[in-house]
Amino acid sequence: MSPTNGMIRWSQVIIAGCLLTVILIEYVRPWLAYSIYQDKFKKLAFECDLAMHDEVAIRNLTGDGPAIEALKTSSNIQLAICHEYDKLRKRLLIYRVSEEHLALLGLEVLETERIPVELMVDPHRMSRL
Repeated sequence: MSPTNGMIRWSQVIIAGCLLTVILIEYVRPWLAYSIYQDKFKKLAFECDLAMHDEVAIRNLTGDGPAIEALKTSSNIQLAICHEYDKLRKRLLIYRVSEEHLALLGLEVLETERIPVELMVDPHRMSRL
């Protein structure tokens, strides 16, 4: 084997290794992350959505009694789940799972959890000025 053949062989190995790395990062890693975390993401998305709806309902309560304060405190604690949801969402974006796939998972959880239609369409309504 001549020295040029050895260099050509090594350059082919290096190129193949680079291509394999790109394929793993761009295609395999997002698919793997999506497959591993999709159920957890759906669960957190559902729980965060419910916590936000509860918080809005409780925020509009009037009064200063201990029951109202306890509800508001409980609502704030429930919203902590949204922090976990947001961290997982950002982690999946870092793993290159697309925004579209994450949005689809969010819509799927609304369908599978049998959310009332009114709550399902709320995020799609245009706010009135």
